[in-house]
Amino acid sequence: MDLFEYIRWIDVQAKSHAVGMPKSDKVESTWQAILFRTGGQRMLVPLVQVRAILPPPKQVSVPGAKPWVTGLANMRGDLTGIYDLSQLFFDQPAEPNRHSVVFLAKTQRFGAAFLVDRSYGIRQIPYSAERGVVESRWVGVQREARIDNEWLPILNLDALTESDQFMNAVA
Repeated sequence: MDLFEYIRWIDVQAKSHAVGMPKSDKVESTWQAILFRTGGQRMLVPLVQVRAILPPPKQVSVPGAKPWVTGLANMRGDLTGIYDLSQLFFDQPAEPNRHSVVFLAKTQRFGAAFLVDRSYGIRQIPYSAERGVVESRWVGVQREARIDNEWLPILNLDALTESDQFMNAVA
C-alpha cells in the first residue's frame, strides 16, 4: 500500500466512524436577560438595557425626593441617581446585604442605577416563552417570560425612566 492509498483508506475509515451534527429542524431565537430579586419578587431585565452590575456605591441623599430615591453617587465618573426598586414597587426599602447590587442603566438623558436585593445572573429567554401583560402592577413592566414554570415580569428600564412617576421623583 503506497502513501496515497493509505491516506484514502484513513479518509474512508474516518468518514465511516464520524458522528454527524445533531439534526434539529427547530431553531429557537432567544434574548438575554438578567434574573434578579427585589422586594421578594423575582424579575427580569433585558441585558441590553444594563451597562454594568456593581456593588451599591456610597451616596449622598437628595432632600425632598421620593422615598425610593436613595441618593446620588459618582459611578464611573458620572453623577448617577440611585433608585430602590423594592421601595418603588412594594413600598418597603431594600435591606442591604452582601448580595445587593445596582444595575447601571443605559440611558441617554441621565445616569440611573437601580438597587436590587440580588442578581442571579444572565438567562437565555426564548421569544416563544414571553407574553404581554394585560394590566401591570408596576411601572415599566409590559411583558413577562416563563422561567422554571413561573411567569416573571420583565422590567423595561427605558419605559420606567420615561414614566411620569419616575420623572417626578423630586417634588
